[in-house]
Amino acid sequence: LPVRDLGVAVNRHGKLGPASDPVLVVGAGLSAADAVLCACNHSISVLHVFRKRSDDPSLIFKQLPKTLYPEYHRVYHMMCSQTYATSASSVLFPDYTSFPEHCVLSFQPDMRCVLRGSNGVLKAFKVSMVLVLIGTYPNLFFLKEQGQYLGLDPSRPISCRQNPVDINPYTFECSAEPGLFAMGPLVGDNFVRFLKGGALGIASCLLKRQKQMKKKGKLIADAGEIK
Repeated sequence: LPVRDLGVAVNRHGKLGPASDPVLVVGAGLSAADAVLCACNHSISVLHVFRKRSDDPSLIFKQLPKTLYPEYHRVYHMMCSQTYATSASSVLFPDYTSFPEHCVLSFQPDMRCVLRGSNGVLKAFKVSMVLVLIGTYPNLFFLKEQGQYLGLDPSRPISCRQNPVDINPYTFECSAEPGLFAMGPLVGDNFVRFLKGGALGIASCLLKRQKQMKKKGKLIADAGEIK
């Protein structure tokens, strides 16, 4: 499930709360961190599973300044300090427990999830919801060629990291499709805080064009009156 479904379950349906079984979050990227923060902010216990070591230098958190992204470093601190292996008698922490170097082996009908560690040991936990946030290719089925022709490399599928949509950096208009705009992860901006800049750039471009069209129409009308 995507992160928004966790928020819906908490805010609208009342399915999740402090008394619920833990939420299972799979992945070690920013979307996974957003899910962890959402759950923790609503006092929902989290089981956080990811394949890498918690001290892996390639984790995105190591690339973020602490002063600018304190919320993500809060998640990273928990990933390192509240692991299942280091907890007393291998029990779960009440709010958050990380499972580095683990993968999901199976989901059972009784809402139990079976995890496998790097040592091959299996662990089963009952969960209330599962969010698999390990990255994916965007679904652009409504565009010709799945939107592939819009990428920096038209011979490859659109990918937020490896082949984002080629845009004008000021207007966010697609280089290969004038009149079509893209923002957010499609253009490589994976932080929610960057969405405002993208939306503002697009709105500014559309407003300027609207003014130009009105001005051009007025000039044509004036020319007709002169004739």
